[in-house]
Amino acid sequence: MAKLYLIRHGETDYNNAMRFQGRTDILLNQKGIEQAEKAAEFFRDIPLQAIYTSSLKRARTTAEIIGKVKGLEPQATDALQEMSFGIWENMNSKDIQKKYAKEWKDFFASPATTTIPQGECMLDVQKRAYPVVQEILDQYPDGDVAFVAHGGIIRVLICTMLGLDLNRAWHVHVGNASITCFYYWGRSYTLDYANLTQY
Repeated sequence: MAKLYLIRHGETDYNNAMRFQGRTDILLNQKGIEQAEKAAEFFRDIPLQAIYTSSLKRARTTAEIIGKVKGLEPQATDALQEMSFGIWENMNSKDIQKKYAKEWKDFFASPATTTIPQGECMLDVQKRAYPVVQEILDQYPDGDVAFVAHGGIIRVLICTMLGLDLNRAWHVHVGNASITCFYYWGRSYTLDYANLTQY
C-alpha cells in the first residue's frame, strides 16, 4: 500500500487575524515559514515520489520548503486552490457574523450546499479537487505522494475519502502545517492519522 499525505500550508497573518483568505493570495508569515520547515523535517526520511501543491503562494511556499528537503520540485495545480469565499474574503469572522448572520449560520450547518455569494460551496470544491487528486494518485500506485493545500480543501478530501457527508466537514480540525495521512490502493483509502503537527 502506498501513502497519501495531505499538508495544510503554514500560518499567514490572515490566519492569525481570523480573516477569510480563500483565493486571496496571502504569503506565509515568519511563524508559517518556521512551521513549514518543521513539517519538512518530518518528511526527511519519508520516501516521497512527488509533491503537488495549490498554486496559491502560501501553499506553494510550504511545498517548496518541503521539496527542498526532499530534492523534489513541487507541481502546482489550480484544482487545489482554497475554496472561494466570495464576498467574505478579506473579512474578519466576527464582522461576517454580524453582517451576514443567516448566511454564516447556514454555511456552518450545511456547507455542502451553502454557497457564499460570488463563492463556492463544498460540493463545488469536491467536484474540482477530488478527481484531480485521484488522477494524480493513479500515476503512483506504489509510491508515497504529498499534497500541500488549504483547510477547506483538506476537510473536503478527508470527508470524501472516508465516505462522510460533506456537511460534517467543519467537524474536522486541520491546523496550519498539519499532516494527515491515508493509505491508498486504487481508489480505496484508509486513514492512518490526522492533523499531526510538528510544533
